[in-house]
Amino acid sequence: MSYIFNYQLALYRIVYLFALLFSLITSSAYASEHHVTVIVSDRSAPTLVSGAHQLLQQNPDANIQIRTVSQLNALDDADLQQLIDNSESLLVVGVFGDPIERLLARQYNNDQKRYVLHSDQRLIALNSDPVTQSIPNYIVSDKASLSTTTLLEAKQAQYPEYANWLQARAYWVNRSTENSRSLLDMLLTEGNKKAELQPVGALRFALHNDDKTHWLSSDELATQLDASRPVVWLIDHDTGDLTGEWKLHQQYCQALNSQCVSVLAAWGEPSVEAIQTIKNVMNKSLPNTPWGIVSLQDFVMGGGDGRETVEQLFTELNVPVLKGIRLNELSEADYALSSQGIPRDSIHYRIAMPELQGVSQPQILALTEPAKIDQQTGAQLTQSLPITKQITRHAKRMQRWLDLQQKENADKRVAIVYYNHPPGRHNIGADNLNVPESLLEILHGLKNAGYQTGELPKDAEALLDLLQLQGVNLPEDAQALSAMSKVANTMTADDYQRWFKQLPAMVQAEMIDGPLAALQQRMRDAIKQALALENVTVRQSQLQLLSAFMQQTSTDIHHALDGLRHPGRSRALDLLTQLEQDYQQIIDAAAQGEQPDWQYSESLHDALLEMQIEGIRGWGEIPGKVMVWDNQLLIPGVQFGNVFIGPQPPRGWEIHEELLHANMSFPPPHQYLAFYHYIQSKFNADAMVHVGRHSTYEFLPKRSVGLGEDDYPTIIAGDVPGLYPYIVDGVGEGIQAKRRGQAVIIDHLTPPLSVTELYDDLLQLRQLIESAEAASDKTTRDRAIRSLREQIETMGLRDELIASMDEELQVRGAGFDEIDDDFLLHEVGHYLTNFQETFMPLGLHVFGRDWSADGLHTMMNSIMDNTDYSEDQRKDIYQKLQISPAAEIEALLNGLNGRFIAPGKGNDPIRTPDALPTGRNFYALDGSLLPTRVGFDIGQQLAAPVLSGEKGNIEGHEVGDRNKQGVILWASDSVRDEGAMIAFGMKLLGVRPIWNSRGIIKGLERLPLNDEQPQRLDVLFTTSGLFRDLYGEHLVLLDKASLLALDASRELIIRDYPALAVALNAALQPLGEWQQGGDEALDKNLVAANWVNQARQRLAQQPDIDPAQLGRQTSLRVFGIAPGSYGAGINRLVERSSAWEDRSELADVFIKRMAHAYGSGLQGESQPDLFKQQLAGISQTFLGRASNLYGLMDNNDAFDYLGGFNLAVETVSGQQPGSAVINHSNNDNLRIDNLPQALLGELRARYLNPQWIKPLMNEGYAGARTMGSEFIEYLWGWQVTSPEIITDQVWEEVKAVYVDDSLQLELDSFLSDGHQQHVQTNILAVMLVAIDKGFWDADLATQKQLAEQFAANIIEKGIPGSGHTHANHPMYDFVKSQLDTDTAEALEAVLALSRMQTSETDSSPSHIQELQLNQQDSQQIKNSNQIAEDTTATSSTDSKMLWLWTLLALSVIVAAGLWRGRKGAM
Repeated sequence: MSYIFNYQLALYRIVYLFALLFSLITSSAYASEHHVTVIVSDRSAPTLVSGAHQLLQQNPDANIQIRTVSQLNALDDADLQQLIDNSESLLVVGVFGDPIERLLARQYNNDQKRYVLHSDQRLIALNSDPVTQSIPNYIVSDKASLSTTTLLEAKQAQYPEYANWLQARAYWVNRSTENSRSLLDMLLTEGNKKAELQPVGALRFALHNDDKTHWLSSDELATQLDASRPVVWLIDHDTGDLTGEWKLHQQYCQALNSQCVSVLAAWGEPSVEAIQTIKNVMNKSLPNTPWGIVSLQDFVMGGGDGRETVEQLFTELNVPVLKGIRLNELSEADYALSSQGIPRDSIHYRIAMPELQGVSQPQILALTEPAKIDQQTGAQLTQSLPITKQITRHAKRMQRWLDLQQKENADKRVAIVYYNHPPGRHNIGADNLNVPESLLEILHGLKNAGYQTGELPKDAEALLDLLQLQGVNLPEDAQALSAMSKVANTMTADDYQRWFKQLPAMVQAEMIDGPLAALQQRMRDAIKQALALENVTVRQSQLQLLSAFMQQTSTDIHHALDGLRHPGRSRALDLLTQLEQDYQQIIDAAAQGEQPDWQYSESLHDALLEMQIEGIRGWGEIPGKVMVWDNQLLIPGVQFGNVFIGPQPPRGWEIHEELLHANMSFPPPHQYLAFYHYIQSKFNADAMVHVGRHSTYEFLPKRSVGLGEDDYPTIIAGDVPGLYPYIVDGVGEGIQAKRRGQAVIIDHLTPPLSVTELYDDLLQLRQLIESAEAASDKTTRDRAIRSLREQIETMGLRDELIASMDEELQVRGAGFDEIDDDFLLHEVGHYLTNFQETFMPLGLHVFGRDWSADGLHTMMNSIMDNTDYSEDQRKDIYQKLQISPAAEIEALLNGLNGRFIAPGKGNDPIRTPDALPTGRNFYALDGSLLPTRVGFDIGQQLAAPVLSGEKGNIEGHEVGDRNKQGVILWASDSVRDEGAMIAFGMKLLGVRPIWNSRGIIKGLERLPLNDEQPQRLDVLFTTSGLFRDLYGEHLVLLDKASLLALDASRELIIRDYPALAVALNAALQPLGEWQQGGDEALDKNLVAANWVNQARQRLAQQPDIDPAQLGRQTSLRVFGIAPGSYGAGINRLVERSSAWEDRSELADVFIKRMAHAYGSGLQGESQPDLFKQQLAGISQTFLGRASNLYGLMDNNDAFDYLGGFNLAVETVSGQQPGSAVINHSNNDNLRIDNLPQALLGELRARYLNPQWIKPLMNEGYAGARTMGSEFIEYLWGWQVTSPEIITDQVWEEVKAVYVDDSLQLELDSFLSDGHQQHVQTNILAVMLVAIDKGFWDADLATQKQLAEQFAANIIEKGIPGSGHTHANHPMYDFVKSQLDTDTAEALEAVLALSRMQTSETDSSPSHIQELQLNQQDSQQIKNSNQIAEDTTATSSTDSKMLWLWTLLALSVIVAAGLWRGRKGAM
């Protein structure tokens, strides 16, 4: 959060002034001594300070000043220059990142001695010796030659001109207190005194035993280890034993029930040697001993040159490798208030890069102690602080992995969780996976491996029978819950309560009473922690963080209440304002050391809670209402011997639909936690397996990455080893399962993908075109063309063809009926060819089941399509594809044996055959590389037609014109396309990345306007939560890209609009040294033009607005979901069609959820008004699709983000924007299709195509689910967001295929058979809802047909349980109106049995009097009377209840008066 850094900046300034004063006081005593100043990284500062203390003890007159990078960042340029000027010698060590440009820009005295060590290469130029200002890289990077005195002397003899620098470098390479002292002594004596180097080995081993540490050689270690006890190896950097760092090793080893060895290895080759040594020790001396590795090293182990070697060694070792993290940037107080967790600029080297080697399950093990100022050197010290609870959990998790290595398979207990979201009988499944068949395949695999499974079902249909009986979520069906309570597992409220009380206090508060209670608990904890601090400055800094956190949370709750459908909304807003004010007073008092008085805030807090407002209240007292029957929490599932199989619990909005309208994320209900508590503590699972993309637990709220004990995914995952079969082309979301879900991925195949074939009427069109083109005479040709035109009309393709031909028609200035025959033949042929150039999945994949020869042949043809592979490459790809299913089940069993899952590249196998074989722990492309040069080239090509005006929609350049481009950023596509959509947005702005020699983005470059860059378009970026988490630094980069475009007109704006000069400078401030200025005309630079127009408008509306605020806010162009939240909210409302009445309600949700600003200094602050201002100017939106598998109607993300974006623009501006889908799944065939063309083309090419339908029919229930619970549901999502595209004709064609079996596939019989009938019921429900809500103007016969079939299904099979079929859905009134009396009554009887009993008090607002601070009793009485009047006017209670409320209000006033009197007497 930006406020963390702002307040830390203030703290650092204070710290610096203190240190400067200290320096002045002591300067007279040390005037005769040489003055040394050190600028050092925060992490390395304690070592240098320790060395300084030794030196000062020997030489008290020495003057050594040490400043950390954090202290440097807090200095303004003048203070920094003074710090440098006051030094005879300057040492810069371990400095990277932001300070580089500032240090390079300073002035340096020619007489000053300067050494730069272990820092950014650019800083080498600051070395004072001219010879050392350009040291060759092979010398700078050579650490091995400095590891001993002998080697150092040889190196100095070889390069005498660098002798002093090499000496200083050697001291630092061999970091220790002694060598730090020697380094500083050398600086004090201007290089005249060089103590002998004390070598520190590049590879060292320490065995921890009975709280003692024994440093041993590898040979000694092999003799000391006990083969009968497990071993855990902690691999750390070679500095792991320095001041403050070693405590983590000690505490971790104490938490283990195993032998523990610390391995300290220097960067690069020593780390490779460390792994090889461990392998030798274990293989030779302890070949049968269970063991594992914890990596505390960041980046890739072994460095770039050793990465693949270490990866191969890990695979050979075949033991779990877990990641532990030291987070040196945040204290416990900082972390507690952080929504991000691990800072976004360090995710790539702390988590993403280790993932490349298969290192998994990252967890923060140490934070930093509150900053302290060293009295002797002025350095700010922030030593590592091990977090005991985190260490204990991580150590237990490692121990559980080792248990899997030791335990016999027959004794292992495995919990398998499948996806049932949204809940219901129609929706047991996962993305492109046949879940019932996969579950059975896994069960047989376990049985064959010796697991106790008991008797297994004879087939998947028999398994599905059991799951439908006792393994499905039906939270809204009373009859089903009652029946399930007799066959499924249950948990008493008391059992759950005992466990629940062990959770963090804040979690308990939020679960029961919601975000207000969580805030109150956080306030109490933080105030108590702050008052315990002795350092007043640190205390005030932490309280400032708390204040900002409290204000942001209050703002979020305010926005949650905006537009709320609740009679107490105004009252709630007023109470919330008072609560925020009182909290601030408590914070201010604590800053002065005063103890808090919580009485008044508690009364406000309780009053708000008693209003029972959805979205800001919790789930209530245990056991809650979700999946609860007779006060018992139901645990659906089926047990086969030692294997439990159950559905992941529902999220709870099925019972509380109002939650869907809130902009806030909310915790899972009690039953969700109870389900996992059952697995962990009652069933006592040794391992958990989540099957298929994707679960919901990894998307539960709180921190983005680097989760703590109060994050819900942490609670869910516990310390149980987790494995997660996941589709190989789902990397973006799968990474969340790895990072937030603490799971090890086992990727699985997509279904076979085939080139799309034409069918029926579309095939006739192709034949007519071929007939016309082959005709030898005009008569035959005319006849074929006439038939073609008639067929187009009969099929209703006119509008689709007009959409696909739109640009050409505009160029020709002709209508569809006026085009010539040749053009018609060409365009219709092109329309059909677009179909045939796409791929479609044939059926579903079964995890671990070999493909047929036909499936392998089909997929290979698709991979080879239009690609030049050699015969050897083709054979290699075929072999990897063929072995993939077996590799999947083998990897699962290997994981359940506590072993290593090898890493692999996840992606679309057609685009990237390197994603094969599956059965690996996939990883994502490192964000620091995006966009790659290839990705940027693709982005440029895609942007070119938009910039030239061939594609896109720009209405004009005047005030009020819509000319902004909306670009949607998704994580999965960024993995597939190497950042092409990022590059697309940059190119529209006229900006490109700057890469270093390793392909890492190191900056941005503004492109000049020319023929290739004719203009700069204004771009509004919206980010998914996944993109924010995986590629958060790119949100800053894109913010700066937009500012670079604005900067191109800086001189013109200052000259022509001088009143905006201050605002403009503030807006451009984040660019720092990147500012170049420019004089570009506003009609060529729409970023600048829009900034000027909007700034002038806002200034006219708010003359007193702060210029800096005006400038920066008007420049914001990157928005997304709040930190720790996921999804734009549209998809959840769409699937709960009873939760809204008008489309504008969905737009409001999109705006509230997506209105969080990101960029430089921004961490997702809610800015709905600014977001609306940007939405109003959108003329065109773009969504990229880089997958050969996924389209627009096989997932709910496309309409959630693109459909929701368009709907929000429509709501704000009054009209939908132009919208386009960028198809770049094939880099040789890039296309930009308008949204109608893309949607309707996909509908015809895939979902109405027998080629897609028939293989799904062979999949049984799972295939039916793919049709009904995916395609039809997502078609409905597009209907709601884009009704101008999904017309009556679309529904009629879909009905013809899926209800009336127009393709004569017996699809109607298939869907009405067995459990498929639940899917069919949901399909019918969606159609009926579309009619009832006025989207589909179906004829009366259709309405009656659908209603009768729908009612018959429910009467026969019951309610499926979906968001369109629950018993209280208003659509049933419409359905009953289409039925005869007997059928309507029979339907109502089923509904009545299903309806849940609710209390009238559940949603009725309370009328609790507000308390006012610092007002006279007379005013209180006046307020009381007013409240009493309000209550009389609004309450539905009788006069007796009114009298009780009035008495309560008067009692509160009296109590308040007594309290004030007591306070006044104190």
